[in-house]
Amino acid sequence: MARLTSLSALLSLFGWLLVLLSVITTCASHKIPLPTTDDSNSHHARLIQTLGTVPQWPIDIHDLNHAINHGTDYIVRHCNEHGKFTYLADTADPSRYQDSVKYNMLRHSGAIYALGMANARRPNRNIVDAMQRAVDFLKRESMAPVMNAKLGTVKDGDGERLLAVWSSETISGQKGQPPTAKLGGAGLALIALTSLEAVRRRSTPLDDMRSLARFVLFMQNDDGGFVSKYVPRKGGMDHSFVSLYYPGEAALGLLSLYEIDPDPRWLKGAAKAISYLYNLRRDLPLDNIEPDHWALIATSKLLSIMDGRDHDDCSQRAAVDHATKVCQSMVLGPDQLLKNGGCLVGDHRTCPTSTRIEGYAASLTFLPNATVTDQALRKLVEYNMDAGVRYLLRAQRVADDLNEASRGMMVGSFPGVYPPETDRSKECTEVRIDYVQHALSAMIGYERERFHHGKVRVSMLYRVAEAIGWGLRRLVLTILALALAVGVMLFARPKAKKLH
Repeated sequence: MARLTSLSALLSLFGWLLVLLSVITTCASHKIPLPTTDDSNSHHARLIQTLGTVPQWPIDIHDLNHAINHGTDYIVRHCNEHGKFTYLADTADPSRYQDSVKYNMLRHSGAIYALGMANARRPNRNIVDAMQRAVDFLKRESMAPVMNAKLGTVKDGDGERLLAVWSSETISGQKGQPPTAKLGGAGLALIALTSLEAVRRRSTPLDDMRSLARFVLFMQNDDGGFVSKYVPRKGGMDHSFVSLYYPGEAALGLLSLYEIDPDPRWLKGAAKAISYLYNLRRDLPLDNIEPDHWALIATSKLLSIMDGRDHDDCSQRAAVDHATKVCQSMVLGPDQLLKNGGCLVGDHRTCPTSTRIEGYAASLTFLPNATVTDQALRKLVEYNMDAGVRYLLRAQRVADDLNEASRGMMVGSFPGVYPPETDRSKECTEVRIDYVQHALSAMIGYERERFHHGKVRVSMLYRVAEAIGWGLRRLVLTILALALAVGVMLFARPKAKKLH
């Protein structure tokens, strides 16, 4: 009887150990709650009232976790020993783009940013090593001082040096492209460099990051807007091109640097940029507002830094009002989402769906503090996020979707278009690095805001596994094996006989 009691206790202990480990390593699976609102006076509130009559888009967190891991592995796997990412690939024919020379340094930096998000979520040495290789490639191949054919080295108004990220024929593969320093290149480079700096201190000299930030300010106008390109062959400032995303990228880059180097100039430049976008779009109809997800991400970080206080160059109200209007312009009603199969754009492209989810995830950090009408908007934003993530989970390529030749390299990828369409066959199999990058960033942002309430949760077991260089599965199995071995030894130990 005593032996049976010991066996029962051992099995009970083993069972509780399994439960504890499962709780530590994963979050409980649950369904997204049904949105509701009592605000019946706004257009968005009326849309909300219809949500209870249409199918919901439940997300299982285990499915989401697997998708994030596969997306992360894809980007790490496609960062070669020189730090260059596979820019173009194909899920049907791995050899299709082998000879392609196209490359984009902005998307290169974006991929580093996504890896930084993945590592913050779940620290992993392979992720950090890939980030390091990619940053080294960025510095080696593209970062250089700002030059002018007539003036030589260009400096800012205080006589300090400027660094920029240069695109040229050698890098981009575009014949005849003159060396061009893009505003977005500097902004995204700052985001990438500070992402690595968060896990590897002094990976980039601080003065180099400051020089990139000074270039961003060098390109900023008095009203907070920017010149998008600097082309020495054209005499410097090139006003012929205006980018949708560069101001938001520039603001986010400045704010990312401000968090590790709190120079008021970086905060001022970012605040002026957001204020400029507010003034630019304040009176525009919603149909004319661009889906500016980078500005939404920058606004979230700006409001966090402002911490309830206005900045001289941008009030909290202006920042929130601008971001709210951008969200209003992007959000779709239930009928349109059902028609699109969850895709957030009508042409079934994965990348614009991902970028919208990124922007929505950022907006959830401040929309709860908005007006009653904006609270109704928040419900629609959440509904759009649910639909969009369900769409991305279906679009991501898994082993069963791929032929034998592609299976080893393309698992975790996202094609440009989903579901497949006969007249768009190339787009349905083409994978560009930013398709995966934005999808990964979107899913991580979604997980953080919808499941973890804005907090990045990293299990202690993951930290231990990373510290000793083991995978989590190996660590868990080792712990279980040790626990079982100890239990067996205790159970098999001879019992001391009582003396009578």
